[in-house]
Amino acid sequence: MNKIKLGWLLVILTLGIQSAQSQLPYHQVINRYKNFLIDLDTTSTLNIKNWLATADESGKWPDVDYGDQNSSSWKTTEHLNRLVKISVAYQKSGNLYYQDNRVRAAITRGLDHWLSKAYRNPNWWYNEIGVPQFWRDIITLDGNILDEQQRTKALNILHQFKLRPNFTGANLTWSADLSLHYGLFTKNDSLVSQASKLLAKEIKISSGEGIKNDHSYHQHGSRLQTHHYGAAFLKENIRLSEELKGTPYAFPAEKIVILKDFLLEGWQWMERGIYLSPGSIDRAVSRKGFLKQDISRLMPYLMELNPGYRDQALALMLKSQQGTAHNLQGFKYFPFSDFAAYQRPCFSFFLKTISTHTETTEQINSENQKGTFLNLGNTYFIRNGKEYTDLMPVWDWNKLPGVTNFSGAKSISRSKYAGGVHANGNGLTVMDIETVGLNSKFSASKFWAMHQGSIFCLIGDVALTGATDSIFTTLEQSRIQGDVFLNSADYVFDNSTTEEVNWIHHHGFSYIPLSKNKVQLSVGGVSGSWFNVTKSGSKETQIEKVFKVVLHHQNNTSSAYLVDGITPINRVRERIDKPDWQILKNTKICQAINFNDGTMMASFHQAGTLKFAKSTISVGRECLLVIDSGKIYASDPLKTGGKLEIRINGKKLTLDLPADGTTVNQNL
Repeated sequence: MNKIKLGWLLVILTLGIQSAQSQLPYHQVINRYKNFLIDLDTTSTLNIKNWLATADESGKWPDVDYGDQNSSSWKTTEHLNRLVKISVAYQKSGNLYYQDNRVRAAITRGLDHWLSKAYRNPNWWYNEIGVPQFWRDIITLDGNILDEQQRTKALNILHQFKLRPNFTGANLTWSADLSLHYGLFTKNDSLVSQASKLLAKEIKISSGEGIKNDHSYHQHGSRLQTHHYGAAFLKENIRLSEELKGTPYAFPAEKIVILKDFLLEGWQWMERGIYLSPGSIDRAVSRKGFLKQDISRLMPYLMELNPGYRDQALALMLKSQQGTAHNLQGFKYFPFSDFAAYQRPCFSFFLKTISTHTETTEQINSENQKGTFLNLGNTYFIRNGKEYTDLMPVWDWNKLPGVTNFSGAKSISRSKYAGGVHANGNGLTVMDIETVGLNSKFSASKFWAMHQGSIFCLIGDVALTGATDSIFTTLEQSRIQGDVFLNSADYVFDNSTTEEVNWIHHHGFSYIPLSKNKVQLSVGGVSGSWFNVTKSGSKETQIEKVFKVVLHHQNNTSSAYLVDGITPINRVRERIDKPDWQILKNTKICQAINFNDGTMMASFHQAGTLKFAKSTISVGRECLLVIDSGKIYASDPLKTGGKLEIRINGKKLTLDLPADGTTVNQNL
């Protein structure tokens, strides 16, 4: 009797579990993802037509390299990419190929080909993440046309993911997302629950990799990766937020807040509309098309979640993404990433420096082979996004925009001294440069003041030992857009020169030397290929017209220059003749500039005194200062923190400087 009761109890429990599982929203989440894939796809009907016409009877395409073993940009995965796009066309109501039996047969042949070959790559990422991601999409789109054997093999490939809780940032998100979908397909609630919790947990302000306190993003150590790994992290989590909303696996509201803040306080400040600078993508600079990222079609999904939180700011950002408005203005410094952004209505300026708190760029998987001097004070001036996009094959990588260096340099030796201060839409950024050659060493102190649409750069005490190589600063190296004017609005320049340069005007920017340096200006065609910067790139020669300005230094001297982004060309001479600024000091001990509107910016490498206008200021330690509108703004360039004693016109002030390099202020 007891055995009979126990048996019935087990039957009831089993039925209860099965009933509970049937109530779980597996199909709802999968269907949301299916709709997401269909809604966001922009593949042209012409491409689908061509792919269907050129696939052979075995399911292969003649223009896909099935023997490729490149560890970056693996060409063989184009086979899977096409299958996903064709599957979207087959599943999309109203599409020319919707529910077409010939298309279904082509999809089946293509799937069978991959399943029979089981292609693999030497790079673990493709085997554990990249290829399983394609099969996640294929199962989502084609689940109703897969036979049992195909589905089993497809799930086995998807199951190549490794759910590693010790992963961080985008790597954790990728693996947990695959685990989540495998759990959905196999109705494994335990796996779905575990994966969703890991995904939500990783959406945080991190002391390691991931979103930082200043809303920049790190991956692979202390490397700024906001628009590289950070892009994957953001895009995947926006999509997952949409998939999981209203289910037991939904992200908590505070996680949506973090994603929105990352988008508004980090992401958009490091771009102009949809155009990026190389400073926020690390080694991905060597990938074609990577300096343009449009997330305007993703943003509405995030905006629908947790309504009421920063709705207006998100709506303004969406307009900027769509190209109808530019909503940012001001200066923002990211102390965790050594990055500065200066946003103006008509242009954006980005500056990437380096210190012992951040890393040099990665050069792995045969990518970024020439990027040794990225982050070394690189400067980027962007109006329309055409300035640097896909210019990398023809760049002179030894003279990257903004870099001060010597011709024999081989590597960067990071310095402790780097930081920034923001004040009323203007700002200051500094960095001590150290590079080394075979038996030589170079150093200089650099100081950038962003003020009222102009960027002033002071280069203090350049010093090269062990060599007599040329020392230089590259003011610009960008794509030519329009005429180049030299010293006059009437003189259009189209060659190369080292003649006397008083000022140069191009693309709305005026480049003005403020010291007696030889300036080399070159305007003309340059050729190169993507293969030169990444082994997976095309060997096809690319020719671009490049605008390059190089300032040459004498050893043991100091120099300065100005880039003006707002003064019309017919008033540049007047700006030079009637300066509204005064360079106060420009040495490795102190660099400072004063403006006629009462703004003063200074960098002290040690305790010291500075006179400006009718004032005198003394500081008791290294610091960065901006005085503006009756306030003093300060930060610690060494990121050690502690008290800063200041005397200004006899008045004593004490500021507590944060150890993370953020700005504090106090009324004077």
